[in-house]
Amino acid sequence: MHRAFAVLLLLTMLWGNIGCSHRQQLRKEAFLREGLLVLRSEIGQFTLDHRRAPTSLSELVSSGYMKRIPTDPFTGRNDTWRSEKSGDRFEVHSGADAVSSGGTLYSSW
Repeated sequence: MHRAFAVLLLLTMLWGNIGCSHRQQLRKEAFLREGLLVLRSEIGQFTLDHRRAPTSLSELVSSGYMKRIPTDPFTGRNDTWRSEKSGDRFEVHSGADAVSSGGTLYSSW
């Protein structure tokens, strides 16, 4: 009886940790979506105002469009965003190589 209780207690603790970890991942994913939305919005506004895309994310800060570049919640840094400029388009993605809860790479968001 004690052994069954111990196993049940251990499983409950493990399930709780897994649940917390999953909730934490979903919370980080929400912050990532928000950060990407803000970055892409400011890139769009900069492009409309200047009739060209910014040369870098730091240009958004130096031009007064943002106070600072947001932190990528999965890398914990604000200098790991992956950006690429192709003609008049300036794309930004997460710098994380991890896989999302939906099975896609964060770097593809």
